[in-house]
Amino acid sequence: MVTFPVDDVMPVTDSLPTSRTADLFPAALATGGDAQVLRPNGVHPLLHAVGKAFAEHRPLVLSPDAVWLTIARGISDHVKQHAEELRPVLVGHEGKERLTAHFGPGDTWDSLVERLAKQIGDSIFECDFSTSTAVERLAGRVAMLDAYSPYFGFWMIAVCGIPSITLTGTPDDWRRIRARIDDLPRFGLERWCRSLVPITDEFVRAAEGNADAEFWKRIYNPVDAYGGEIVTGWVTRFYPYLEYPADGTVPNPMLDLPVGEPRDSAEHGLSTDTVPATLSRAVINVNDGRDVSAVALEAGLVGVTQHEDGALEPVAGWALTPAPPGIETVLDRIAAEHECEPPEPRVRRPGPFSIYMGPQGSGELIALYERLGAASLRGGAWRIRPDSAREHVKVGRYQVDVVFDLADGRCAGEVADFRTGLSHWVVFGPGDRPEEVPVLGGSLAMLLESVLDHGDVAHLETMKLSELRLSYD
Repeated sequence: MVTFPVDDVMPVTDSLPTSRTADLFPAALATGGDAQVLRPNGVHPLLHAVGKAFAEHRPLVLSPDAVWLTIARGISDHVKQHAEELRPVLVGHEGKERLTAHFGPGDTWDSLVERLAKQIGDSIFECDFSTSTAVERLAGRVAMLDAYSPYFGFWMIAVCGIPSITLTGTPDDWRRIRARIDDLPRFGLERWCRSLVPITDEFVRAAEGNADAEFWKRIYNPVDAYGGEIVTGWVTRFYPYLEYPADGTVPNPMLDLPVGEPRDSAEHGLSTDTVPATLSRAVINVNDGRDVSAVALEAGLVGVTQHEDGALEPVAGWALTPAPPGIETVLDRIAAEHECEPPEPRVRRPGPFSIYMGPQGSGELIALYERLGAASLRGGAWRIRPDSAREHVKVGRYQVDVVFDLADGRCAGEVADFRTGLSHWVVFGPGDRPEEVPVLGGSLAMLLESVLDHGDVAHLETMKLSELRLSYD
């Protein structure tokens, strides 16, 4: 650890209002990271910490983890935007492969994510510094899962100024970050690499005890741009993409300037609200033997904590939240990627009143048939029947509403529990008995997503149809 003076200002050390990291995720199923953090203001935590330290004369603490998680998030954003260009560089397969981690009663989310990450094996994302805790290690791995999400589906079975800056960790930690920057061109990030090389060189120099005060004074706003409404310092180079309401995600124009620029103008710079402040996110599908569902692991820098001496530091955390796939999102994908027919017109019911009948069934089924008439998925391997061609077939004592025809002669449909409103999806062939028919969970959206991603649904099996107990049994 090393602390060095930057600006000649009187340090401010009074305490700021804070809250628990867990309070940032009120709907979370689980969280990681227990730091007390400043109230969030919508700004990315690294930029928030630097900006507040700069504006209020507060000391600043930067860890290798905070800096690397910011860079790792930028890599993830870039890979997802250029997934097909980078496919031959990063993976050796087409489409989405399924990565599975089996879990038992003693397993934790840390161990689950570690097992998934090892199957990808791209160590550039790792937080493996002397300062790294389990929270930072998980956050780095979630950044990797986020980056590789186009290629894999993840499954779990069961004058302002700053008085001083402290770099935690060892010089070797910062040298390792510097070495990883040289690997960014592998992701097509040569432009970003050119900006980060001189910046991370200075991190190494400072960690070795040779801090260049003039360089560190320019972290947020150069002295000659103090008072401007935009950020022009080199901290802006940690973000390869910016977000604008009208234009969406765009490359950061600061990367086209030398690191020492702009020096005497606020013409070039960025507003803090254009920097993506979201976390890395990996959706993990869960088969617990009773149903299939999905959860999202969100991890990264979650806030800014304050040390006893008043210094500010961006800190990592994670949260586990429900993430059921939305049927509309899946239908959007089907409409964009597959051959579809328009929805059938509503049918007028015979009688004295003009009542037009639409599709019947569960909410997901109604959404399906209000959007599509029929569709061929994966070259005809699965075909969605028109609403008018649906039929009810008995499989043992169970009644199945047939919705899909498979190229191998089997069908797929819904077994509905009308008292509870629950659905159970099954795949069966001619003459199959209930003890031979797999139940594939209760979500049509997850069933369709698996068909689109993998072409098979065997991994969705939770039980056999003969084991299914309905409320009216």
